[in-house]
Amino acid sequence: MEPYKINNQNKMKMIDRIIKAYQAKKLMLQAQEIQSNVKEEKVDTRSRMDKAYRRNKRQKKIDKLLARLNHWRNLS
Repeated sequence: MEPYKINNQNKMKMIDRIIKAYQAKKLMLQAQEIQSNVKEEKVDTRSRMDKAYRRNKRQKKIDKLLARLNHWRNLS
């Protein structure tokens, strides 16, 4: 028997290893894609929260000025 002869069982083992390596690579790529999406969502959420805060702060200032009637007398 030849020492380097590849029988069917060894072929199946090699194929299984190749499939497992491919699946591991695929899972790693999916994980990286998910991580990048999460980072983008965090940036998007942060900017939306910042805009909402500024909008609410501005509206409170406007409401405060509208409540003071004597503030508007000297402007016209």
